[in-house]
Amino acid sequence: MTLIVASFGSETGLIEALPRLRGLGAVETYTPKALPGDDGPSVLPLIVLIAGLLGAGAGFGMEVYANTAGYPVDIGGRPEFSWPAFVPIAFEIGVLAAMLAGFFGYLIVNRLPHLYDPVDEAMLMRGASRDRWCVSIRTESPDRAHDLLQTLAAEQVEDVAE
Repeated sequence: MTLIVASFGSETGLIEALPRLRGLGAVETYTPKALPGDDGPSVLPLIVLIAGLLGAGAGFGMEVYANTAGYPVDIGGRPEFSWPAFVPIAFEIGVLAAMLAGFFGYLIVNRLPHLYDPVDEAMLMRGASRDRWCVSIRTESPDRAHDLLQTLAAEQVEDVAE
């Protein structure tokens, strides 16, 4: 597997090149701003919703079990199953579960913490957050990739040792 980093002069040059480059292998872009249409739908909101609902349900179930079966206490004639008293705690547990799922889901979806990648060694990556439109390609056929990048008018091309 060979890692190739290329830079383009403009955003439009990179956007036009991406469909053809995707056929070579794994492609990642490094740009000063997000590219239009490059983001797919995120699964993270669904994860947060499911975790929040499961957390609220589990909190409510825990309170029902504790007050009706596990440790029933007669306090001034109050019924054992007093659901209005269970709602605030169930809501808070649901919010806690959603927040924790959101935090850890974010880390997992974005593959963090990712402390090192060989692409960081490329000299072209120095300007990727300022004024460069870079793309990295992990491919099995580097000669074909170099030919295609020349055809697509890449400004600079750099091979990176993995």
